[in-house]
Amino acid sequence: MNLSGNLYFRLPLFFFFFVGIIYFCYSNTFQASWHLDDEPNILTNSNLHITELSLQQVSRTFQAHPSRGNQDKFYRPLPCLTFGLNWYIGQDNVYGYHVVNLAVHILTAWFLFLTLHLLLHIHYKKKYPPQFFTGAALLAALLWALSPIQTQAVTYIVQRMASMAAMFCIISIYTYLRGRIASEKKYIWYFFCILAFFAALGSKENAILLLPSLVLLEFSFFKHDTITKRQVVIFAFTAGILLIAAAFFVHSMLGHLPFNFLDGYQSRSFTFSERILTQPRILLMYLSQIFLPVADRLSIEHEINLSGSLFSPWSTLPSIILILFLIVGSFSYLKKYPMICFPILFFFLNHAVESTIFPLELIFEHRNYLPSLFLFLPLGILVAHILYSNPPQSLFRRIAVTLCTVLFLIISGHATYTRNLAWATEGTLWTDVLRKTPNSPRAAHNLGRYYHELGQYQQAYYYFQLSLKNAKRAAEPKRSQQTTLNALGAVASIVGNHKTSRDYYEKCLDINKKNPVCLENSILAYLRSGLAENALIQAKKLIKEYPESVNYQYLTATAAYQADHNDIAIKYVQKIVGRSLYNQKVMYLAGILMMKEKAYRNSLFFLQRAAKLAPKNINYQLTLATAFYNVNRSELAERILENIFNKHPLPVIINAVPGIEKHNLNSDTASLVKAYFDELIKKQISLPLSTESRPIMKIQHATSAHL
Repeated sequence: MNLSGNLYFRLPLFFFFFVGIIYFCYSNTFQASWHLDDEPNILTNSNLHITELSLQQVSRTFQAHPSRGNQDKFYRPLPCLTFGLNWYIGQDNVYGYHVVNLAVHILTAWFLFLTLHLLLHIHYKKKYPPQFFTGAALLAALLWALSPIQTQAVTYIVQRMASMAAMFCIISIYTYLRGRIASEKKYIWYFFCILAFFAALGSKENAILLLPSLVLLEFSFFKHDTITKRQVVIFAFTAGILLIAAAFFVHSMLGHLPFNFLDGYQSRSFTFSERILTQPRILLMYLSQIFLPVADRLSIEHEINLSGSLFSPWSTLPSIILILFLIVGSFSYLKKYPMICFPILFFFLNHAVESTIFPLELIFEHRNYLPSLFLFLPLGILVAHILYSNPPQSLFRRIAVTLCTVLFLIISGHATYTRNLAWATEGTLWTDVLRKTPNSPRAAHNLGRYYHELGQYQQAYYYFQLSLKNAKRAAEPKRSQQTTLNALGAVASIVGNHKTSRDYYEKCLDINKKNPVCLENSILAYLRSGLAENALIQAKKLIKEYPESVNYQYLTATAAYQADHNDIAIKYVQKIVGRSLYNQKVMYLAGILMMKEKAYRNSLFFLQRAAKLAPKNINYQLTLATAFYNVNRSELAERILENIFNKHPLPVIINAVPGIEKHNLNSDTASLVKAYFDELIKKQISLPLSTESRPIMKIQHATSAHL
């Protein structure tokens, strides 16, 4: 089929036009901070933190599930690979991540334009001039790309998973159409169609709906007056093979097929029936957000009244009837009006995973990124028809439509730019959410966390209390309560109220006695209070539930050491030391345990590794110096001490020196170290701390409770 005109001659011009407009609307996002699921999926996901482009490290990104204990399953390997490459280039600098996210968005919009242009040619053939096809496709793709509802999939970094799935889906649809109309080499296009399908599936599991979407596309735009038995067999065989392969692919990522989905409702604040009845209202709300581009109607969190019955709230039944009317009507008129009916059916079909029976959270705007791809096609056709129909429409009508279209694009672009301002920081995002949904426990909790990180503990405490008050409104109430009680315990500990801190952790454990974070924090709270025996009791509970965790075994060894149970501490250190040669905390603990056992020469190996792994840690350096004194290698000890004296301000050193007596290692050698410093200090003039040095003291103080 000849795609007519000089479209391909102008493709570079159109592409740069695309890039320019979309870039402008997202130009304020490149420094937008990390949010919500970004932390477990990227920031603390060690499988993504590649330091070299070796096969071992790169392949590790394919199994980077943020919480799953079993790491032998794939987890959205393609976006995770790109996150790993982002980390390799810029670690936690958000700029590179936003560049990739925007590039994915631009490519998705571009392939949407190419697909729409192809569909218009397939359906209308030569009914309109070339400008009609280009204008309709360009407008529909731009309206989709500039819709402010897409910001959650583009600016929210981790939702690259959703945007990449959509990108590969539209590439698969485009290559399918090219193969469908090609007179030769059809199977090359079909090969790329299948390849893009599995790439989409490797980005997010809801891409499995691409298979029925292609069937819908086929029956919407192609005639099937005579279907041979051979064609039916080929279609059924191909569809069956792809469906089986897709099922195995999903199983390889999830570890199971989602047939036991009803179990997930046990931890939710809504039931299966409430979700089914509520989703039609949410789907209609999505449509209103898409076609009415007002930034203030968008949020990462929404307050939704659950539908308890068909009549409560009253809008439940009308919403269900309206959606059924749209679906049934679209099927009835699909062949007659495919340009209107196909986008409607595609929208509802591609919400079938995330907006129907599965116990996911009720509402997230990024779920519309894929389903909304074709929604603006009828509007693009209407505008292009008025501008390019033959005979031409009146001049007044064409000018009016042009002005209205430009105005709508400007409004959409401005709404997108405005909405992106809310994503700038955790503070701006969750303040925006709390303004729109004042009873949101998640918004209050995350705003509390934001102030906690700023050191504004009174503000943090207020928002954490607000979150706890509204925890029953959360999608998972018990989980929300536990998370907030942990946060309140942390704030109480920081301000020195260790008893209150322990009380919060105990309340958390009353809800779930196996919560690892509650257990870990309660152990630390007991250690900070000097109640090492209590800490050891909690540590044994933790290690019983998670016996293979290196971190928890280290924590148990620390509690045992501080409780003067060196035999227990040594037992746990022996279990993990072989796996922890690059863990400075484990190396340090092993070293001081060896010193307590008077195995001074053995302690040197561990203390030297700890000092090498954390060369700025004064405590590690001081303890190493003490160890050298113990084996009569005073020249090495004095070299370390002099190096500390040259690198660190005097007040920092004076505060750190008493720490070498903390572990009761050897009072004689500790005295030697202190005497050496006294001699050096006499030769120097004590100066006030410089502004540059003060953060070091603050950091040391903040981490001094940890071994």
